[in-house]
Amino acid sequence: MSVSPLFTSPRRPALIWRLLRWLLAGVGIVTVLTLLTGLAGAALTGSLSKTWNLKDQIEPIRVLDNKGNDMGVIDHCDEVQGQQPSNPVPCRETLTLPLSAVSKDFLLAYISKEDVRYFQHPGIDLGRIPKSLLSRAGGSTLTMQLLKNNVLAGHFDYDTGRTGVSRDVAGIFRKAAEYVLAPLLSLRYSKAEVLEMSVNSLPWLGIGQRKGIHDAARIMFGVSASDLTLAQSAFLVGLLPRPGTYLVTDKMPLTDSTERFRTIRAQQLLTLGVLHVHNLITDDQYAQAVGEQVQPSLWKVDYAGFGPNLMVARASRNPDYRSDPDPAWTLQALVKRELQQSGISPARAATVTLTIDAQAQRDLNARVSENRANVGEGAAVINVADGGILALSSSTGGNLSGESGQQWAVSARRPVASTVKPLLYSAAFGQGAGSLNQLSRFRDQPTSYYGQAIGNNTGTFLNQSVTVREADTRSLNTVAVQVGLQYQQPLTRALSAVGYTKDAANTSSPALGTWRASPLQVAGAYASFANGGSWCPPHLLAAVYDASGRRLSLPPRSCVPLWDSRVAYQTFDMLTAAVSGDASHVKFLRPSFFSGLLGSAAQLGAKSGTSDNVNDTWCAGVTPEYAMAVWLGDPSGVSAVPTDLYRHQAACREISFLRQLPHTLTELPMPAGLRRVDGAAVPEAGITLQNPPQNPAPTPSP
Repeated sequence: MSVSPLFTSPRRPALIWRLLRWLLAGVGIVTVLTLLTGLAGAALTGSLSKTWNLKDQIEPIRVLDNKGNDMGVIDHCDEVQGQQPSNPVPCRETLTLPLSAVSKDFLLAYISKEDVRYFQHPGIDLGRIPKSLLSRAGGSTLTMQLLKNNVLAGHFDYDTGRTGVSRDVAGIFRKAAEYVLAPLLSLRYSKAEVLEMSVNSLPWLGIGQRKGIHDAARIMFGVSASDLTLAQSAFLVGLLPRPGTYLVTDKMPLTDSTERFRTIRAQQLLTLGVLHVHNLITDDQYAQAVGEQVQPSLWKVDYAGFGPNLMVARASRNPDYRSDPDPAWTLQALVKRELQQSGISPARAATVTLTIDAQAQRDLNARVSENRANVGEGAAVINVADGGILALSSSTGGNLSGESGQQWAVSARRPVASTVKPLLYSAAFGQGAGSLNQLSRFRDQPTSYYGQAIGNNTGTFLNQSVTVREADTRSLNTVAVQVGLQYQQPLTRALSAVGYTKDAANTSSPALGTWRASPLQVAGAYASFANGGSWCPPHLLAAVYDASGRRLSLPPRSCVPLWDSRVAYQTFDMLTAAVSGDASHVKFLRPSFFSGLLGSAAQLGAKSGTSDNVNDTWCAGVTPEYAMAVWLGDPSGVSAVPTDLYRHQAACREISFLRQLPHTLTELPMPAGLRRVDGAAVPEAGITLQNPPQNPAPTPSP
């Protein structure tokens, strides 16, 4: 018997239920596959341990100058990677700021724009999953972005060129790993801790290799992170989806650069709009931020209109922008080495205060980074009173050098040439009864040194008697060798005492500068002439603190008597005559007419020198407060210095830097027991000058 259709059981609910079960099963399978994929990716990359230890980061050393000004940081990343490439603890290259040191406007803009439900989800926002799965970029929570930038960086879509995996496949693997790791990170750390790590690791482009809100605020706007305005904060947050748009070159057409900045401006306004729509800022705050003419350091922006009608009229690269590294960068190897020499592991140091003056360091960096192809340059400036290094800079071909072994101001131990002559004469001035003085006379004529013919750099001879004072000004080799034959032993003792080393391969007279030293050592030696005859070992460290703020003890430093104080003054006086005298070849070092008229210019003495093979050209100078030495040449000692550099006294022209430095003492007082004869300081009748005994340098220079 057939059944009436009226009594047939309906099948549609069963079909819907079956489809729903298939859908749930599919979601379950996808979830399991995602978890397995994420776990596999996390395990293969070692990300589980890195995530668990993410806050236990190896922090860099904060570097302050002698006035407490920020000079940047010194990181430990090279050592960490060299010792343990798979180290589970991340190495930071910039300072970590607490949330209390970050502008509240920035934090508000960042959370509202990037992850508005940040405080409600466990690291994964279920509402963002579809977008996150279908796109390699976007859709991530702040927690997931933190993992991407700090734990998974260098894996998956970051190195597809090496692995050969397509970016789409790699992106899925990375997202899966983020889903596995995000809850783990949220379990390990509080929301505040995750947020703090996030803002300290944001990868803005255009600010160098370092990342984080500290560098972004300082480099883009020249302010601390706590002082960012609402408009600046929205500008930075607006860059995050596409940080590369911030970059602009001077070759970019004006229309293109203007359009690029308008895109950045649109993102800034979008961020402000999000805050305004959600009533997170008032109408007045919104209006003020929209009307603020933001000027990031890389850009030069002209605006039109005002208030809500403010528009970008034109924008291009700022012609005055300089991407100089932090002053601390060029000193990193030296600071670490001096820490180790002081018995302090660099890993223990959280903050170091240097003897460096940050502004002087920047100015010296600018000087030595002039483009001199294939030429190395090292320059050092120290405080004569205690040997503290005021500025120290090196370059190769105009590029600043900071790597160990290429910091020529310290590592270029080259023949010091005629800069040794003031040390020679100081040794001769302090030998008791019968010592020489500035007015002692020698004949400038053909001379020999154990069979070696000695001539002057000019190739000529005066063939007449000259004073030691004039011989130093004219840099007469003949007189130096004659004096050296009498006082070679006191000279070599003095050279050893200040860290110079003998060149066994060079058999010429030490009086001609055959011994080797670095610019820092030469500056240290010259400082003794203005420091009453005492030599103070040059050093960088003024104070060191650990992470708890406790001051770590540094070895005691003491200055060593090198010359009789009256000998030192005679030499200082002789060096100033080499600048002010009629025969001077460095007249450009004299003070300006205006400062000379006011009497505000400090005394300055200097001595130049060029090695016989012309591979090295030097100059050293000293004032009552500072000493400086500059070396130009081939660090390998193979190639000659370009002719124009030594003929135009390029090294001595750098010594004019001493004129820029502020001086509280402009004139060195003449000690008792000296008098002036024909303008030269010489011992009074019956006064005997005796230099103290000298020993090899007790403390290595940085």
